[in-house]
Amino acid sequence: MKSTKVSETKTDFKISWQFFKANYKSFLATELFAFFAFFIVISILMGVLILIFVLSPDLVLSDLIPQNSSHVDITFRVWLILPILAYLIMVGFLYGQFGLAYDIFTSGDMFSEFKKAFSYFKEHWWKYILLTFVTGLSFFVPNNIRQINAEMSPWRSSDALVITFEVIRFLLFFIILVVFSSTLPSVTAQGNLKNSFRESSRIVKKEWKRLIKTWGIYFLLFISPSFILAIVFQFTYPVLTGTVWIIVMQIIAIILLLYKLFIGFPMLALIATRIYNSVDFERFKPLTKHERISKVDKDDKIVVGSD
Repeated sequence: MKSTKVSETKTDFKISWQFFKANYKSFLATELFAFFAFFIVISILMGVLILIFVLSPDLVLSDLIPQNSSHVDITFRVWLILPILAYLIMVGFLYGQFGLAYDIFTSGDMFSEFKKAFSYFKEHWWKYILLTFVTGLSFFVPNNIRQINAEMSPWRSSDALVITFEVIRFLLFFIILVVFSSTLPSVTAQGNLKNSFRESSRIVKKEWKRLIKTWGIYFLLFISPSFILAIVFQFTYPVLTGTVWIIVMQIIAIILLLYKLFIGFPMLALIATRIYNSVDFERFKPLTKHERISKVDKDDKIVVGSD
């Protein structure tokens, strides 16, 4: 007789994949808009920064280029802060996919529209961004371990050091996903950041075997391919330098990154939401549809339900 937990893991993937295929346009539109927002935010911040440099008598535009800047420390901070801010906004909106997943699993027609992602981002944006530091940072950091080699590194054993770091990051992300993956569907459902960690811990205590199996398979499907390619790249880079195989492997790396982002991340949202909805545990009161609409519209100074 097959284990119930194994069948639940299979069901997690089967149902999530079916819902992804039925709603792929909404998920794809959400991701494309998130990446578009990243470049828009970068452009706006750069425009403001250039305006500051133009209007300031003590600064010149050449200071924006680290090699030419007389204020290297300031320039370095600027080029560090700008992409981080844009990145957080991008990932925060991507987490709106958990809102889409929540709609799919709780609606009668098992369907959600792209525009719903804006509602969930508007409602939970700061919580999604804070949870980025807990759950999503490793997911969006690409594997670039080949870029550090013995010639560039102050350590002779740079290959071993970098690969060890990547293995640690790989295992750490897996642990984080097992422990905290339910915080996002939880905060989407009941709206409280602190309670989302409580609910997540309750799910881990009750279903830790299922979580390990489900996210283990998820890692094998969506995370391991790019990780393995990066390891192979690290070992073969000195030999393949100057050959067409470098370009081939770089193209494969890009394909795997797109695969992870455009299929892997929506599946992450759907699987995590499926687990959250199917586990029987002590829950906090979820936001009702009326409360959710009222909460969002309140920010726009619209009175809802005032009979």
